[in-house]
Amino acid sequence: MPPPLPPLNAIRAFEAAARRLNFSRAAEELGVTQGAISKQVIQLEDYIGAKLFERRPGGLSLTQEGLAVRDAVAPAFASLDSAFARYHRRPPRSNVCRISTLASFASQFLAPRLSAFEKQHPDLRLEILTSDRLVDLSREEVDFSVRYGPGGRSDVIETPLTKALLAPVASPRVMAQFKGKDTAALLGGVRRIQVFSNNEWDVWSKAAGVELADARGSFIMEDFVVAIEAVRVDEGVALLPEILVRQHLANGEMTLFSPVMAEWNATYYTAHVPGAERQPHIRRVLDWLRKEVDALEQPA
Repeated sequence: MPPPLPPLNAIRAFEAAARRLNFSRAAEELGVTQGAISKQVIQLEDYIGAKLFERRPGGLSLTQEGLAVRDAVAPAFASLDSAFARYHRRPPRSNVCRISTLASFASQFLAPRLSAFEKQHPDLRLEILTSDRLVDLSREEVDFSVRYGPGGRSDVIETPLTKALLAPVASPRVMAQFKGKDTAALLGGVRRIQVFSNNEWDVWSKAAGVELADARGSFIMEDFVVAIEAVRVDEGVALLPEILVRQHLANGEMTLFSPVMAEWNATYYTAHVPGAERQPHIRRVLDWLRKEVDALEQPA
């Protein structure tokens, strides 16, 4: 008869500590105290009769025995992660959908539509978590995320919400100042706001066939929300994700200073683990979101 396994909590604590080589970070991941991790590791060391970690001034390192145990248990945890990736700890009939997204999308797209969502889906509740951090959808309590970028992860299902376009926007008051003048004159007389590290203005100017003269000044604003506000209060013109400025264009707070959109290498997209869309509450929210994106036509 095989000997009994060591306590599973001890194995779990060791696996997290071995992966991170830091008891504090392992404790944070598992939602316990550092002391609990240390106690569990000692319990596992007592079971196998050997030290698993060397505690040095520069941090933790695995002993030879620790390396062997890590290599033995890591595939098992990877297999468990894969097996349960499509399941969530909340019951499948949950009425709460948790969305992790960026503050720009939450404030400019989601927030103005929350009341309408409640009227259409009174039995569902949204929890919107804003963070720049790329969440681990297989481990964290998030149903799906909305991110901005090129995408390309192989472990999740990614679906673009809209075409990767940058809209050339200005406020109506700025446009009025240059009434009757061409686009080149406008861009030479106002501040140009740059929001990407690789200059989006160069891409747009080639697509539009407009040579950019020296601007009156320029701002670098890497936050879409700040750049949107700067345009709204007449501080400059910008090339911004088209989906973020649709409502501002529709209500007259902004206008296009050119009909030419810049094709870009990034857009907003949804991401979720395989199978998540089969859960009714997630599917309903994803369907609602896509309908909202399509409802407001792209400006011509």
